[in-house]
Amino acid sequence: MGDLLYHITVQPLAHVFRVSLTLPEPDPEGQGLALPAWVPGSYTIRDLARHVTEIRAERDGREVALRKIGKDRWRLAAGQGPVVIHYAVYAFDRSVRTAYLDHLGGFFNGPALYLRVLGQEERRHAVTLDGPEAWQVATALPRHSGEVWGWGRFAATEYGALIDHPVLMGTLTLLDFQAGERPHHLLIQGAHQADLPRLGADLTRICDWQQRFWGETPFATYHFLCMTSADGYGGLEHRASSALLCARDDLSGRQEDHYLRFLGLASHEYFHSWLVQTIRPAVLGASALDREALTRDLWVFEGITSYYDDLCLRRAGLITPERYLTGIAQEMTRLLRRPGRFLQSVAESSEDTWIKLYHPHANSANFEISYYNKGALLALCLDLSLRLESDGARSLDTLLARLWQNYGRAGKPLPEGQCIDEVETLAGPALAGRLAGWITDRTDLPLAALLAEMGIVVHARAASGPQDNGGQPAEKTVCAWLGAGWRPHALGAQLRQVRTGSSAEQAGLSPDDILVAVEGVRTTAEQLQAQLDAIPEGAAARVQFFREDILQEARLAPIPPPQDTVWLELLDDVDAVVLARRRAWLEGGADRPASL
Repeated sequence: MGDLLYHITVQPLAHVFRVSLTLPEPDPEGQGLALPAWVPGSYTIRDLARHVTEIRAERDGREVALRKIGKDRWRLAAGQGPVVIHYAVYAFDRSVRTAYLDHLGGFFNGPALYLRVLGQEERRHAVTLDGPEAWQVATALPRHSGEVWGWGRFAATEYGALIDHPVLMGTLTLLDFQAGERPHHLLIQGAHQADLPRLGADLTRICDWQQRFWGETPFATYHFLCMTSADGYGGLEHRASSALLCARDDLSGRQEDHYLRFLGLASHEYFHSWLVQTIRPAVLGASALDREALTRDLWVFEGITSYYDDLCLRRAGLITPERYLTGIAQEMTRLLRRPGRFLQSVAESSEDTWIKLYHPHANSANFEISYYNKGALLALCLDLSLRLESDGARSLDTLLARLWQNYGRAGKPLPEGQCIDEVETLAGPALAGRLAGWITDRTDLPLAALLAEMGIVVHARAASGPQDNGGQPAEKTVCAWLGAGWRPHALGAQLRQVRTGSSAEQAGLSPDDILVAVEGVRTTAEQLQAQLDAIPEGAAARVQFFREDILQEARLAPIPPPQDTVWLELLDDVDAVVLARRRAWLEGGADRPASL
């Protein structure tokens, strides 16, 4: 049986990938074809078939009827002999999830381009890539012809492997480095001023630490495929590679927070090589990618990974304990500012990801949380609880070692809800019961109490202004609370969201309203907070605003701001026991977690 062969060429000015798919042995009774509805690692229906702009089939140079039988499915007419499917995919979505192409380069994620030949998914799939001679090509898909970083032919053992190797193309910047005695490659497409020596040293430390942490490595070589844009951000894990999108200045190191944000992103996707790609969720792994697959366990795969992405930077020595705790405090602040934490549990957030997380709107914070955000904080609670209740003999590190042994190394998917059972086996029913409550309850986590056991004090204060994300003490905070975020607008200050129970809601203000005056005096995004602070406590002020093109007025009575901005204090005056447990948590070890 011959390979299923995809021949892909590029039309950069039209933003189009053209694909010819050769089927050596299509089903004689009528071959079915489909394009995935969603992308592994990104849990929302994307209807990727909407980007297919044309499709036809031929056999021996003659057209074969190809009928659309669903929004992303087609069926060939019955017949004998090889068939070639010709189709075009419009590619102008600069993200890590779909496809992008212009005169400078391109990228595609497999599900966006590769039609699935129904019933033949287990056959070998080959890909020939053609494009401008000056361009380079980067992918972890095994190469069978062509020069390194050039066009050529590639192959995958089956369809699932094919779509899990994205492709980056264009004029690429290449950084090679070794980690764990394995070759690693960072390839950058797009304008940038990357500090390559620093990136190479820091990525080496991240990858070395993670490989030592897990003890075994599920790939022989690894590719970080990075696109730059003005202000982009995102990542997606794959077998032996990750697709990254960042703001071009993130790579320069000129702004330390932005540089560390990129390192955290790379750390997150690299950690997924073990937790998602190898210790994989059974529910999602069994999906045919044609419909939603509900799971309550994304707190495990995304939440725990989000906990370790910056903890890895700390344990690898790339950030100080204080900088690490600043990140935790900002995550706590983010959760505190979401009234939705009392309406949605982390398990429900996971189930609802298909319709909510990837579709944010002005009221999302009022009704929803993120399994990334609360999941990471839940992982922190689980880690500290395991450490405290075992006098340091066990931790979340130990739990992950157990998952690797029982599922990753064994090649078995992790069943839904199994993580709670693993905690019970490791630490007993009491902690497993508390964990189950943290997952399903719509309440706050016991973060302050657990951090106190580590000699860390949780402080809560009012925000110092609209841009205050927490993490640090503040000399001055706001006096009056509108309960809404805003952004600059040519006419004044445009509201972005209005929090449930806030002064803004009580005044009848809504997202997208444009505040133009307070008590008849013009306002701007920069002046608004000072004008609110000047309103006497208990008094109300007239605010004038536009809703669409109608000028309206409301009476606004600001209230004292909530204490929803967190910073953490690392106590120096602690006893030796607390100091040792804190050091074990924040420093970890270069080797694998404690043995089971």
